[in-house]
Amino acid sequence: AAAVLHEELEQLAQSRSRTTVHLVSGHRGDHRDPNRALGRSHLQRLVPDLRSRDVYVCGPPGMTGPLLAELRGLGVRPAQIHIESFEL
Repeated sequence: AAAVLHEELEQLAQSRSRTTVHLVSGHRGDHRDPNRALGRSHLQRLVPDLRSRDVYVCGPPGMTGPLLAELRGLGVRPAQIHIESFEL
């Protein structure tokens, strides 16, 4: 899948220890479905120790807003969440 700045993100991840880029693409689904892409269940499967991580999110407001709510609902502290929202 193609993503804006994907190569640059991978290069940054390689230059840091314990850093992984997860590229999630496709339809966001119903925001009430916890199993949808970037829903609570998906996030817990993707990163089981999410609460102990810093999370960097970049995408359109329609994705970043709901994702922020999911992260907070999973107990990720606001200081650990870094969001860049944009429209193409």
